Amino acid sequence: MKIDFVKLYFMIITSITFGYVIAGIFTQTKFINWIGVKTVKLSRFGIHPLLSHLPIIYLVSPRAAHIHASDLLEKRKIKPTDLYLTIAATNFPMRITFLYRYYFPVLIPLIGTLAVYYGLLRLLFDLIVFLSVMLIGRKLYRNLRKEEIVPEKVNVELNFSTIKTGFTTGIKESGKFLIKFTPLFAFVIYLITHGIMDKVLTVMEPTLKAIGLDNLCATYVATATISPPVAYGLIKIMIAKNYPLTKILGTMFIGNACFTFLRAWWAYVLPYYFGLYPLRIIAVLITIQSFIPATYNLIMGVMLVKFS
Repeated sequence: MKIDFVKLYFMIITSITFGYVIAGIFTQTKFINWIGVKTVKLSRFGIHPLLSHLPIIYLVSPRAAHIHASDLLEKRKIKPTDLYLTIAATNFPMRITFLYRYYFPVLIPLIGTLAVYYGLLRLLFDLIVFLSVMLIGRKLYRNLRKEEIVPEKVNVELNFSTIKTGFTTGIKESGKFLIKFTPLFAFVIYLITHGIMDKVLTVMEPTLKAIGLDNLCATYVATATISPPVAYGLIKIMIAKNYPLTKILGTMFIGNACFTFLRAWWAYVLPYYFGLYPLRIIAVLITIQSFIPATYNLIMGVMLVKFS
């Protein structure tokens, strides 16, 4: 597998810089806030009345949302089950906001409509969970008084000033991304060019062959475990080599599952919970927000690869 790493690097940073600029403009014009409010309004129909505002708080600051929920738990105003249902329901509006704010603006310029298919398939799981929670919650809380929620009114502000500010913000965010991305990219390239990645893949080979992944797909999975943005560039190579759409999507799902199982849950999710909840509650919350979605991604990935 011969790869022009310099070309790959500039292709990635060009696409992602463009994506950050678009994301910055979407944020400054309040388009993202408008989307978030529209989706969050749905959450109140199946969660505990005292937690009705939690999805809105969560979109602004997950840490603040958990501090609020932890306080209610400590005062025994809610039960752990109420919190679990709320967090499960919150994943859906949070995913939609994430797709519009970060995922689509960054990945669509890089890999095109493939990013849309991948994003919608991931959203499908959150939608199923959301609808299930709504059914359970409406039955569970039907005798509780629902306080009337009036979401913040958001108007899209599309003008030269907001576009200029969004553009500047996007360039700055892109610069921060490059500072973190470049060393990771260099590290992954070092692993590949010095044969270290090949040794790792050799150990994984029986499992990878059973799933149906070749060396390029396996390299994507291993790279995604370290840094998903670095791995995204390999998708362009798969597209150029005319890999089946389902195989590329399956590889992306498996890579995401490995990233979550091996890194994301303790590096990104656990810090929000640590010190706020008892260990048993932390374990359930991490299962809801990380392990169950990752299991879905793994199953979906294997199925897509098998049927490609």
